[in-house]
Amino acid sequence: MQADIRSLVESLDVEQILPQCYASYRPLMVDGLCFFLERIPAHRLAEIVSDQFEMAADKGYADRVLALLHRCPTLHKLGQVICRDCRLSHELRVRLQRLESVTPTTRVDELPSDVLQELENMEDIELSTRPLAEASVAVVLPFIWRASRSDEPRHGVFKLLKPGVEERLYEDLDVWRELGAFLEERCEYHGLPSLDYRETLDGVCGLLKQEVHFEREQRHLTEAAEFYAQDANVIIPRLLPFCSSRITAMERIYGDKITDSNIDGSRRAQLADRVFEALVAKPFWSPSEACQFHADPHAGNLFCTLDEKLAIFDWTLVGQLSKEQRVHLVQIVLGGITLDETRICRAVSGLARTQPDESRLRERVSAALREVRHGCLPGFDWSQRLLDGIAASTGVGFPENLMLFRKALHILSGVVADISKDCSLDQVMLNKGLRQFSGEWPSRMFAGPASKSFGTHVSNMELMQLMGSMPGTINAYWLGLWQDSLDMLQRIQERPH
Repeated sequence: MQADIRSLVESLDVEQILPQCYASYRPLMVDGLCFFLERIPAHRLAEIVSDQFEMAADKGYADRVLALLHRCPTLHKLGQVICRDCRLSHELRVRLQRLESVTPTTRVDELPSDVLQELENMEDIELSTRPLAEASVAVVLPFIWRASRSDEPRHGVFKLLKPGVEERLYEDLDVWRELGAFLEERCEYHGLPSLDYRETLDGVCGLLKQEVHFEREQRHLTEAAEFYAQDANVIIPRLLPFCSSRITAMERIYGDKITDSNIDGSRRAQLADRVFEALVAKPFWSPSEACQFHADPHAGNLFCTLDEKLAIFDWTLVGQLSKEQRVHLVQIVLGGITLDETRICRAVSGLARTQPDESRLRERVSAALREVRHGCLPGFDWSQRLLDGIAASTGVGFPENLMLFRKALHILSGVVADISKDCSLDQVMLNKGLRQFSGEWPSRMFAGPASKSFGTHVSNMELMQLMGSMPGTINAYWLGLWQDSLDMLQRIQERPH
């Protein structure tokens, strides 16, 4: 049986999902998928195999991978995460983007009897018989209702679990809990860096469990509506008075999936900026002790409304960044601006869940600062790539909420790139940060010198130190360039003739 499953996986070329820069991880991916398929119930595996045999012989690997992912809720979610990654082939990205909102196949009469009974007991509701959309775990069903018989009809949607999806989700998650230990063992076999897959996957499992808890999403929707209440360009669907633990009822928002919006270039660029500002910059520059961010911002959850506002759906998966974590992230950027290796290493250590190896950490930070000296902007994007490199090359473990933030940012970057190429995360973060900073001046006049209670997460003392360090930064820049030149000359001389 194991040999048959491996033959199936290898025939699908699923390892091609990973871009060339991660080619060394392709055997690990094949091992992991085989492990997963060997442990799901036999009837589900039979359905997957049947799908593959029923497909035309000329179907490429992208279509076959899509069929496999669609059968498993957790893999479906994985497909949504990677489908906008520009490092993947165009063919595969186009296929995977179908997972953002698939053509509905669920029929109303297939819904659980208790859910149907609950819907039928609602008064003044005219329920559609055709679902509007379908995703990894839920189906969206439109309806019309009236608060009273004399009122104008209002349009809403019910979000309901797909038939049988809860059972399939928990079956998947049971396998994922075992998968982490298996991947760590196979990393050693393949000579890959030893990463903490167990804790990472346990955290992912905990988040995916939230997908079937509608009451939690309803609470998140209420919190998001309060957070964005003063933003005229962002719409959070309003909850309607028909919600329960099995049903989320919301107002219906009309528009297009944000990547499909039919607007011209300059307005698309503004829309792309709005996405980054609403979902990254606004929560990040918040002065609150914990900021909440949307953890599943794929294009199927983002709409451009008819009046070109940003509508944000599906608040089931959310994460939080603490004030302390945002302070450390800002310190990394400040360390890049001032070419201060020690400052960056200290901030990374403050973020890490496990203590990093000092020499390997400094080696990675030194390489990142070399990029800065040669023209790379030490902004937010640079800092995130630095953390990615540290995690991959040094084995440093970061808290799951920070990993979740990085995953959400990665998804969002792919979405924004498909909206407009003229949008820069660094520019949006800088603009929002400067506006936040300008609004802080009155309160900074009365704050203690070491206070970081501001939305920019920087104290008055650090601002003064930053200005005073500029001569030293200039010296460090020129000395660094000189050392880079000497290193390059030495490498040239050491090359075999």
